[in-house]
Amino acid sequence: MTSDRLQRYAERSQSSRAFAVLRTLYEYLRDFFLLLATLTGYIPIHVLRLALYRGLFSVDVPYDSVIYWRCRFFEPDGVHIGHRSINGNDAFLDGREGLYIGNDVNIAAEVRIYTREHDIASSDFAIRGAPVYVDNWAFIGPRVTILPGVTIGAGAVVAAGAVVASDVAPWTMVGGVPAQFIKNRPVVEYALDTKRKVAFQ
Repeated sequence: MTSDRLQRYAERSQSSRAFAVLRTLYEYLRDFFLLLATLTGYIPIHVLRLALYRGLFSVDVPYDSVIYWRCRFFEPDGVHIGHRSINGNDAFLDGREGLYIGNDVNIAAEVRIYTREHDIASSDFAIRGAPVYVDNWAFIGPRVTILPGVTIGAGAVVAAGAVVASDVAPWTMVGGVPAQFIKNRPVVEYALDTKRKVAFQ
């Protein structure tokens, strides 16, 4: 988001050398910031890790939600997580175009959620993107990949290892590559118990 603003400034700016220096500086700072966010994921105390995600990296996450260790981010300030939601270990959360995770969502280990990708039909391999929404009560199984612009409906289940390239209807289960409908899920609206966390994970 900030790099887009810098790019627009460059197009209007007469001093391209000054802009090049500023842009390089910004990219180094951004990369260092992401390194710090990645290292924060290795802190083995959940409450401290969450405080840093909220205070230093501006992740929009309440204290009654869980982000287990070794999470990695792109633009953490674009990640928004609702109440009582669980994000498993080794997740990758891309906030560049906006990632919105609802209440009582359970995301298993090693899930990858992307909001930008390359356009393989573009003559310059351009980047395109769109926000991702994961609605309340959804369950995302381990090692799932969710691609830009996808909405996971309320109560939907994505089976382990699936690649989700299109929207998932509420209260359905999908799986496979690409993810396809498997069956319906009964409507079960619950509140996840996030008070008991694994202390050192």
